[in-house]
This record gives sequence, C-alpha cells and structure tokens, in this order.
Amino acid sequence: MNSEYWYFDRFGGATDVMQRGASALRSPGPAEATVAIRAVGLNQAENRYLRGTHFPPSSFPACIGHEAVGEIIALGRDIAVDSNHFRVGDRVALLPMCVDTPRMGALRTVGIYDYSALVPVPEEYTDAEGASYWMGVFTMAGAMFAAGLGPSTTRGKRVLFTAATGGMGVVGLKLARAWGGVAIATTRNPTKAQQIAGCADEVAIVRSARDLKDAIGERFPDGVDVVIDPLGGDFVGAAIDVCAAGGRYVGYESVADARGSFDIMTLLAKDVSIRGHTIFQLLSMPERIQSLIEAGMTHARSATPIVSASFVFADAPIAFDALERGDHVGKVVVTL
Repeated sequence: MNSEYWYFDRFGGATDVMQRGASALRSPGPAEATVAIRAVGLNQAENRYLRGTHFPPSSFPACIGHEAVGEIIALGRDIAVDSNHFRVGDRVALLPMCVDTPRMGALRTVGIYDYSALVPVPEEYTDAEGASYWMGVFTMAGAMFAAGLGPSTTRGKRVLFTAATGGMGVVGLKLARAWGGVAIATTRNPTKAQQIAGCADEVAIVRSARDLKDAIGERFPDGVDVVIDPLGGDFVGAAIDVCAAGGRYVGYESVADARGSFDIMTLLAKDVSIRGHTIFQLLSMPERIQSLIEAGMTHARSATPIVSASFVFADAPIAFDALERGDHVGKVVVTL
C-alpha cells in the first residue's frame, strides 16, 4: 500500500520547505493500526517546528502533523477485537502526544500508528471537527486539570484564557462553560473579540501585559481563580496580578517570551501557584488521559470546535501559511 505525505528536509517557512513524497507502507505490526487519514488539524506550534524552534526533529527528512481523524483499514496482531476495542472500519482520532511526528506524522494519506494512540471521535462531529478537538482537550482541559479544575470542580470559578481565539482556546472556553465556570477570553484583535464572544462570558482586548492588568482588573476586581496562558514573558506577572488570593497560573507555551517575569512579593501575598503543562506530561499519567477522554466525550456537544478554514491535501503548505498569519478564529484543517 502506498502513502503520500508531506515532509521537510531543512528549516524554514511552510511554503519554502514542505515537500510532497510517496512511499510504500509495510503491514501493521503487533499492537499497531493502519489508518486512512480523512482530516488533519493544524497547530501554531507546527510552524515553529518547521522553523526549528519548537521540539525540532533530530534528523532529516522529517514528517509533520500529529492531530488527525481517519478510518482503521488494518490491524496488527495481538489486538483483541471485542466490544471494548476498535475494529477495522471504525473512525478514530489520534492521541497527538503519541504520534511519532518526525518519522510518520499525520499529514499523509495513510499512516501506521500504535493502537494505544487511537481515541474515539464524538459521533456528531464531522471529520474536520474531530481533527480539531483532542489537542484542545488534552492541552486546555489538561491545563485546567493541572489547576485543580474538572467537570465537578469548575462551577463558579473564573477561568481566564489568554490569546484564546485559536482552535485550542475555543475548546478550552467551551469546556470551562460546560463545567459551570465563568470563561474569560483575551485577544489582540477587536474583530476576533466579536467572533469569539459566543464562546466566552467575557472578552477583553489585550495587546500588552499592562492591558491585561487593566482590562481584567476592571472587570474582576476580586481577581480570577485560574489563568491558562500560552504567552509567557511579562504576561506571567500580569496574570499573577489579576489572580485572586489562592489563584493558579498554568502556562503551556511561551509565544511572547520564553522568560517569565513576575513580582515575588505579589506571588507571596496572594499565595498564587504556578504550574507548567504540556501534553507530553500526560504520557506518564494514563489515568489522567483516560479522565480527559471521558470528559471530552461527555461534553463534546457543548464544546464543538470551530473550523475556520479547510484546505485540500495538495494545499497543505498554504494552510500552514494561513495558520501563521493568524487571521482566523478556531481551527485550520487539511481534508483528504
């Protein structure tokens, strides 16, 4: 069986370095599944991966893509097929942190993945929505879990998501509301603020750390309970400033600056906790992965992703360029 795929052999922008290849696939080995890919969700971190600034591959050529939906077309040996397991013909998603991105990746027509990397897709979701969901769940809900929030502990909590208009931010906002929390979003763009308003209880236009302190401080003078932040830099200090006593800050990226800056005395006076979260931490926490899957499936109707743009497989590099421009609200997807 042949598979077409996208790869790169040097660092740079998507349209400059991505190339299309094809090769024969072997049969799936023990505990592996062959999956025909239907849709692939793109993530901003992958543009940095292409440029060599975010978990870069150790050698070339390297594949790309780790969030996808597809159909199982073959199973390897040693996989029990019963009512509790996936079968040939089932629609599945890929656990993003369990995909060997450089060697196999998800941006291809057919791939071979560990059976343990397969998760269900909410029945009511389209393929594009399914490919836009689980990264948001494992990142944003995972960050909320790290802050002590979950389906039964979020009610009434004020949860602030900075830079919240991407695909993951949308899922985070919707899940926080589904769990009974007050979902607060920030964005730099007034147009995006209008577009995201239906997903959040409050939206603030924030272009700087000073803006964050002013806008959130005005709306929530008693502070917020949790901040979920991909920005880093001076935004860490501003986030701690707007936290309530006993509040929690969880960082999951460092888009603004890899060095966080904050006032120690404010941290001490407010007893704010600082946590870091990445999806890769979950690999050592199988029980939490299962809890996140259960929460994602239970609340799928309330947390349907927004698919902002869809590109065909041949236009994948153009899709990554559109993603990098950041003009969208929601997820950019490649469909096959």
